[in-house]
Amino acid sequence: MIFVDEISIVIESGNGGKGCESFFRRTDKKMVPNGGDGGDGGDVIIRADRNITGLYSFRFHHNYRAESGAHGSSNLKKGRDGKDLLILVPCGTTVFNKQDRLLIRDLVEEGDEVVALRGGRGGKGNGHHGKMAQPGQRGQEMEVVFNLRLNADIFLVGFPNSGKSLLLNCLTGSKAKSEPYPFTTQSPQLGMFETPDFQNLSLCELPSLAKGASRGKGLGNQFLKHLERARLMILMADPFQDAFDPKSAYNDLLAELSAFHPGWSSIPHFFAVSKRDLPEVREKMEGKREDLPCPVFFVSAVTGEGTAELMEEAQKVLAKERHVSE
Repeated sequence: MIFVDEISIVIESGNGGKGCESFFRRTDKKMVPNGGDGGDGGDVIIRADRNITGLYSFRFHHNYRAESGAHGSSNLKKGRDGKDLLILVPCGTTVFNKQDRLLIRDLVEEGDEVVALRGGRGGKGNGHHGKMAQPGQRGQEMEVVFNLRLNADIFLVGFPNSGKSLLLNCLTGSKAKSEPYPFTTQSPQLGMFETPDFQNLSLCELPSLAKGASRGKGLGNQFLKHLERARLMILMADPFQDAFDPKSAYNDLLAELSAFHPGWSSIPHFFAVSKRDLPEVREKMEGKREDLPCPVFFVSAVTGEGTAELMEEAQKVLAKERHVSE
């Protein structure tokens, strides 16, 4: 499935129903107005839902309209209000007015919502004041842009063949495609890690960066925009490279992050080297874990070695970040 992180749709709130103009004849033959009010049109509500994982479905349905209010009727009967239209989007979706690019709402957490458009008011019937009935107000129309920034606790960022997909699968039980060739992952992959105390941490694997991604090499670096909400990054590199040097790989990764956004390199991060189960990789890493300015972890997604230590430290960092934000 194609990963879509920005799309525009047209939304329209419901029209208000017409007020009714009617009379009844009393026994003294006097005409008395008794028209009821029209119903209000439905609102358009946009809500973040954690069960929605992307914006792909909006490619096939471009126009969304709330229900209009029903017309009033005689005997002062009010028309039924139109049903609100609820549009569910992934957590982390920012909603803009496309015409002027003004922010409507940033829907970060589960249940965050905004009434993007109010429905038209129903017209008054002539039963209220004896005058002519009023037409209902028309609903509003707007083209909105949904801009998705994935909302995960931990992001896996690294060079090709660094073992990101295997590590994601090991930690979360997800089934991200993992093959022995570069750029297997073509779009962000999500998974959920359950801590020993039954808390859930969300992980996101981003497609691989190539050295020079900021200049368009490999898949480019456009997926780095999703780090906007990152609380922790796990940086990874391929230890099978000739003359592999963790410090050099770490510096190259930070350079690519900084080229995309100067602030991205300051996001809390670890450096992880996978394939610990292989003797040749253990030999390359001998004595090189102390050279980096951030915590370094040597793990195996195949055997699970080192992953418990990695996630224990990740939980400590996330707990500290959460405490600071509060």
